[in-house]
Amino acid sequence: MTDTTTTAEATVPEQAAPPEEKTWPEALGANRLADMLAEITGEPVRALDVEVLVEREALAEVDRYKGWPLYSTEAARAVDAELLRTIVAERVAWFEASLTRDEAAERIGWHWSDIARMGREGRITTGRADRYLIADLDKLAAEADGEQYITAQAAAEVLEIRAADWRYVEAAGWIAPAETYEREVGRYRTVTVVLYRLGDVRDLRDMPGVDWEAARGVGRGKPSPLREYAKLAPTRADAVKGFCQELADRHRTTVWAWHSPYSGGWELDWARIEGAPTKEGVRAELTADPAVGPYADEITLCPPWGRITRRARKLLEPGAAVVLDTETTDLYGQTIELGVVDAATGKVLQDTLVKPTEPIARGAHFVHGISDKDVADARSFAVILPRLRKVTKDRIICAYNVDFDRAVVLGDVRRAGKKPGHLEPPESWYCLMNAYAEWLGSSRWLRLGGGHRAVGDALAARDVLVRMAQGRGSTFTPQPAAPGDPVLGAPAGTTLAAADA
Repeated sequence: MTDTTTTAEATVPEQAAPPEEKTWPEALGANRLADMLAEITGEPVRALDVEVLVEREALAEVDRYKGWPLYSTEAARAVDAELLRTIVAERVAWFEASLTRDEAAERIGWHWSDIARMGREGRITTGRADRYLIADLDKLAAEADGEQYITAQAAAEVLEIRAADWRYVEAAGWIAPAETYEREVGRYRTVTVVLYRLGDVRDLRDMPGVDWEAARGVGRGKPSPLREYAKLAPTRADAVKGFCQELADRHRTTVWAWHSPYSGGWELDWARIEGAPTKEGVRAELTADPAVGPYADEITLCPPWGRITRRARKLLEPGAAVVLDTETTDLYGQTIELGVVDAATGKVLQDTLVKPTEPIARGAHFVHGISDKDVADARSFAVILPRLRKVTKDRIICAYNVDFDRAVVLGDVRRAGKKPGHLEPPESWYCLMNAYAEWLGSSRWLRLGGGHRAVGDALAARDVLVRMAQGRGSTFTPQPAAPGDPVLGAPAGTTLAAADA
């Protein structure tokens, strides 16, 4: 009889040996380490993600090769998988929501240098890989047309005049350069390139009293009618500036004089110290002055920017004000970071993370970079509130956008079940953004050029306050009296030499 019994070895196929695990060097640079993590995890890891792991102290540099940092592959394999997925997702989302500098310039039709400048000034949110937030770009294109910088050649084209005639426009004092830079010409020489703000150039087209049509119709080789305005400008400018210096010396006060490119006239204001003249008094002195009197009707006294400059100087006095900024979970959300600095000195009075009761929105995280993990162990708003009350007590609270920061602070006070006290009255607050827009004569919303962290933005806002306190145009301060000069307040005929004797 035939034996048909089969053994287990005959029916079970031989098991294939498991593939050998790929070995990696002990340390790798960011690019190769990203490739390793991508292969192991299946996530689209990039070198930028490795950099974030280092920033969040999940990885550390262990060596260097030709100046490039190296990271432990063993430590990389031990990185929390959820953390890595979150970092990759954040980077992917940021790339979807942003563009490179050149892509941004192409999208809104601006020069790349304007995009870069707006990024430096904080007008466009920037992030990883030097990319720019698309939402900010589209908003900028719609609301900030005219903020671009252009050359003299382009400015002449806007006005439809000859490029050679642009020099008369600037010589007349109607416009001043917004920026200059050095451009290389050949190997050993550079030239200075002067740039002008497009909006200022456009405004020149509406300047009263200028016959632009005549200037545009001038034939080749013919003198431009704009030349006559340039001839008059230095005489008027010298007369105005001379009067301002005399006014500063006579009343021992600071005087500011600005030639407005919008009206074509001069605007003048002065510090209100004890004994300073009134507006009517300066007008009388102006009219009676033989040099500047003929231009009195072209000079505006106490313009809006002068009032703001004087208020800014008051706020910069010791103990007068603080500057506050918040970072939040979302637009008008809860505070997650609070910064307060002394307006007079810039000294940091409060700098703290705050634990909210709601998660941080992705859009807010893109702006300030603060994550839920960053604030997980932070103190609550109720705990940091006493310090906030202390550093702001009896001071004006300046904020770049008071409508936002005041609403955020009062909302957190209410959620904490506390009384707002001096934090509530609108008169306790001063909006630097609105003041700055009025100081500039702009109706545009002006983005703050900070770094989107509370103390950094508070210091940037203080810089705006300092700038406004400096006045517009030229500043004239009292000059020290010289021997032979009359002594103010002394009997007629008394000179400095006689007083010293």
